Amino acid sequence: MKTLTQRVWPDTVASRAILILVAALLAFHLLGFWAYRVGFESLATAARDRGLAERVVSIKRAIASTPDAPERDRVAHDLSSASLEVHWSKVSLVLGNAQATERAKMMEARLKELAPELATESFRVGFADDGALGSGKADAYRHMMLVSVRLADGSWVNFSSSALGASQHIDWSVVAITICFGVGIVVVALLLLRWATRPLRDLAVAAERFSLDQTPQPLPENGPIEVRRAARAFNTMRERIQRLVTERMQAMAAVSHDLRTPITRLRLRSELLDDEPTRVLIDGDLGEMEAMIDSTLEYLRGGVSSEAIRRIDLASVIETIVDDHIDQGHCVALAGLTSAPVLGRMLSLKRAFSNIIGNAIKYGETVSVMIAEANDQLVITVEDEGPGIPEADMGRVFHPFVRLEESRGRQTGGTGLGLTIAASVIQTHGGQIKLANRATGGLCVTITMSKVGDTGAQPSGSSPGQSVGQADHQRQIA
Repeated sequence: MKTLTQRVWPDTVASRAILILVAALLAFHLLGFWAYRVGFESLATAARDRGLAERVVSIKRAIASTPDAPERDRVAHDLSSASLEVHWSKVSLVLGNAQATERAKMMEARLKELAPELATESFRVGFADDGALGSGKADAYRHMMLVSVRLADGSWVNFSSSALGASQHIDWSVVAITICFGVGIVVVALLLLRWATRPLRDLAVAAERFSLDQTPQPLPENGPIEVRRAARAFNTMRERIQRLVTERMQAMAAVSHDLRTPITRLRLRSELLDDEPTRVLIDGDLGEMEAMIDSTLEYLRGGVSSEAIRRIDLASVIETIVDDHIDQGHCVALAGLTSAPVLGRMLSLKRAFSNIIGNAIKYGETVSVMIAEANDQLVITVEDEGPGIPEADMGRVFHPFVRLEESRGRQTGGTGLGLTIAASVIQTHGGQIKLANRATGGLCVTITMSKVGDTGAQPSGSSPGQSVGQADHQRQIA
């Protein structure tokens, strides 16, 4: 089962590259936006402070050059703007006994630095929020920055502005443009990454479709150098596997031929023996040797067969196997579908189901075979009444030459290849095989295979509402 990290983290190379690209772009844009904000605010603050200092000095000069008091007040109002209000009065707008705050001291030093003329003047800087005005919350100057400059005659020019010292708001147009650029980069990168990783997908498909019984088609060696090397290695590996399997089959065929010749000679010589019990024992041993040779060859063939894939009726194949066992006096029952079309190799499938049913008869004596259909899949179950298999050994029984001591004693014969060959054939045909112990005792083997076409097959004698398991196609002898 996948962990939470595995489910969240992308699986493909392209998706991981896109995730890394998006993370890098996001970090880059956040850092760039932060640098932009800091730089912009620094420049804006410097320009604002310089403009304030220049306007304070120029307005103060203009009002100081006007001798008439009413005229001074008019000049002050005329020089006011939307961002800076100017008033002339006999008193300072900033209280002289107000406690100077840190930001007021910093702004005062800043103005003196930008306008050296103010350093020789008596002026005060304060913020209404810090109590420089000394009035209630309803005062009109609340949230404003205040500057008072004293003239030579003792009167004051008072400046107030809500824009001074205000923080800059986020420019959403810049954010939108940044997002559009990021999305465009991701889309282009996604298309390019899909193009760049296409050879990897072709390699994966070729590996999944690799089969020993098909003529290998070389995988195109294109793409980046790493992908070309992987494709070249895959082609080389496939050729080596094909050559290895071919050489192994040729060697085993030669060994099989060489072994069958002395076995045949021994069988002929045993016919000349007058001791009937001894002759029967020798014939049994020779038959077991031939069976071992056939099983080993079938296993070493590894699913490779020259038989063509064609449409076959799996129900008829299983019925033939069951009939053979019934003729031998075994207790076998067959029920379910009378038609089960599949694509495959008849001899291989017959060998696989012969091994499965024969194995059930050998260790369970009474066997029930059911052919059913579920979700366009054929489901064949083979149940016996034997001792079953320990849960810890369920996977081991598919390994070659494995024979369980508890229920697969040497007296039962066999080479330990029956289920191995059956599983290999079923998997080669795109099916699955599972083992499970029955609650009432015995083993249940379930084989699932893809059904071909829709023949509308119903168990003989069953009505439309009747389930497959209630079919009357059943044979059994005690």
